[in-house]
This record gives sequence, structure tokens and C-alpha cells, in this order.
Amino acid sequence: MKQNFYYILLPFIILTSINFAQYNGNSYNFSVSFNYTTTSKLYLQPNSSDKAIRSEYESLDGIYNLSFEFRYSVFEFMIVGIGSEFIQKTYTNSKFILEGDRLEIKDGYYLIPVELSIYYLLPFSTEKFKFFMGGGGGLYFGKHLREFGNVSFNSANVSTGYGINVSVGMDYLINELISIRGQMRFRDPELVMKSKYSDSSVNYKNKSYSLPDNVFTTKVNVDGITFSIGLTFSM
Repeated sequence: MKQNFYYILLPFIILTSINFAQYNGNSYNFSVSFNYTTTSKLYLQPNSSDKAIRSEYESLDGIYNLSFEFRYSVFEFMIVGIGSEFIQKTYTNSKFILEGDRLEIKDGYYLIPVELSIYYLLPFSTEKFKFFMGGGGGLYFGKHLREFGNVSFNSANVSTGYGINVSVGMDYLINELISIRGQMRFRDPELVMKSKYSDSSVNYKNKSYSLPDNVFTTKVNVDGITFSIGLTFSM
């Protein structure tokens, strides 16, 4: 099913990119936004046979990052957009046990979404205030981040996922070329990540520990609301 989703989404991304390249005038724009995402979850043992352990997660909240998006006006009331950003969040994991010892390590993830959305201009928009709502789908690429001592996690393969998003927002037109955009977006992607340690042993606080060489499966779910504020440049 995931493979079929890629086949459906990728042609839309390619066609949209072609439209951006061919269109002249003020019917497309580029935005740069500062974002705040309320919550996300990192599951360290999502494949455990124990249901309680499988459902355990670390809440990684309060995520700040930058994003960008291209939008193209297909019709006066309908806009197609494609955007991306870099989401990263880490925390100090003080519950990590290795050879009977409790260690403090750096755990977390990074996630790169590539999202295609369709927006509709709402009828109560004015010359200065343009209200919109929309939704779409996206591909998500990411990696589990883990560092302690002299080792880190390496990805065993490319971790990809997919999901949908919905959003509402408003553009305030300063002039014909520049506007301020406020937006609220909800998405709920789940990304399963497979990783392994970069070495077979680690030195931690003057003690050497052996590390397993198997592949670990973890999962991240960015299920919070993302609030954005940014500048839009029309061309």
C-alpha cells in the first residue's frame, strides 16, 4: 500500500514543479516560515511482544524549526503548494540500561517532510486579508538520533513514511509582492526507523561496554499542531 501511495504522489509533485518553472507573473509565491509544533512521540520499542512496553513512548514537545513552501494559483480560488522543512528534537534519556548500569544518553530524531497540498481561498477574503484552508499528503524521511560516549546510531536503511495534513491560515498583503502568513497545520505521520550502532563497543565515563550489532526498530509520531508565522514573496 505504501508503494502505491508513492506512485500516486510523486507524479503530482513532478507536475507541480513543472508548473512552478513555467509560470510567469504573480500567480506563484515562495514563503519562509518559523514554526512551533506542540507535541511528538518517540517509541523506543514499538515491536515488543509486551503490549505495555510496545505502547510506551517519550513525549518530545515544543519543537521549533523553519520551513519553506512554493504555491501556484491554478485558479483564482484554488492553489497548489509543495513544501518542506527540517524537524529535529532530542532529549536526555536517563533510563538507558547497559550491562546493568544506568547511562545518560542523547536520544531523539530528525524528520524531513515533503508535502503536497491543495488550498482553497475562502469567500470572505478581502483585498488585504486572504483566508485559506486546505490539505494534502506527504512523504516523510527521517532518522533516529542516539549519541553517547564515542558512538552514535547509523541508519540501517532509508526510513520513509507517509501521511496527510490539513491546515487553515491567512495572508496579510503588505503590498503586491510581500505578505505576512499565519497558518495552523495538523498532521499525523508515523515513521518507522531502523538503526544500528556505529561501533561494537563504547567508552563511557572511563568504562568500556559491549554493544549489540543487531538492527533496532523505533518509531516517531509527530501528532501535534504546528503554528507558523512567516513572510511570502510573490513573483
